[in-house]
Amino acid sequence: MADHSNPFRTVLFDLDGTLIDHFNVIFRCYEYALEKLGCAVPGREVLRATVGRSMEVTMSHFVDESGHPEAVRLFRDHFARIFLEDITVYPGVEWILHGLRGQGRKLAVFTNKQGEGSRRIIRHLGLDAHLDAVIGALDTPHHKPAAAFSRYALEKLETPADRACLVGDSVHDVEAARNGGFPCFGVTTGTHSHEALLQAGAGGVFSDLYALGHEVFGLDPAAAPPAKTENPIAQTG
Repeated sequence: MADHSNPFRTVLFDLDGTLIDHFNVIFRCYEYALEKLGCAVPGREVLRATVGRSMEVTMSHFVDESGHPEAVRLFRDHFARIFLEDITVYPGVEWILHGLRGQGRKLAVFTNKQGEGSRRIIRHLGLDAHLDAVIGALDTPHHKPAAAFSRYALEKLETPADRACLVGDSVHDVEAARNGGFPCFGVTTGTHSHEALLQAGAGGVFSDLYALGHEVFGLDPAAAPPAKTENPIAQTG
C-alpha cells in the first residue's frame, strides 16, 4: 500500500541516471579527452557501468597517472562547450517534484557532477522552481559516497539524517546515503540493476519515478498530465 506518512522531510535526488539522461554528452567528453591523448576509448556500455563516482575517479580507469591531469582538463573543457546539448529528462520528474513540494517536503539535487554546471542544467530545464538546492562536486572537497559530502548536504538543508532520504540509480548513491545515516530508494533508469541496488542495501528499488513516487510517497501517477520537461530535450548549443 502506498505510504505518504513517511518521516522524510527532505528528499535528495541524484541527477544523472535519476532525473536526467546526460550519458551521450558524458561519453562524448570521455571520447574527446582520451582520443586527444591517444588512449583507447571504452565502449559505451563499459563506460556506463563505470560512471557514478567523480569524473576524476572514472577517468583513472582509462588513463595512466601521468596523463590523468591532462585528461581531466580536456574533459572539463569539452564538457563546458557541450553540456547543455542532448539532455533527456526522465518521465515523472516534474510530476514527482511538484507532488513532493505539495506535501511540504524540502527537495534538492545531490550529485557528483560539478555543482555550478548542475545548477545551470537545472535552470536550463526549468526545474529550479521545484528545488531548494542543487549540491554538487566542487561545492565541497568531497564526492559521493563520502560521509562528509552527505553531511554537508544535510547541513545545508538543515535536516537531521533521520528525516532525509536519497533517490538514486547507482550503488554509489546507496553507499552515500548509508554513510550519511539515511535510506536510499533506487530507480533502474540509470547505471545499476534492480539486483545490484538491492544487494547494496537500497530501501526499495523501482522501475521509474512514477512507481517510486506512488509507493514511497503516496503520489497519484494519474493526478497530472505529463509536463513539457518530461519529453526528451535535445539542444545543440
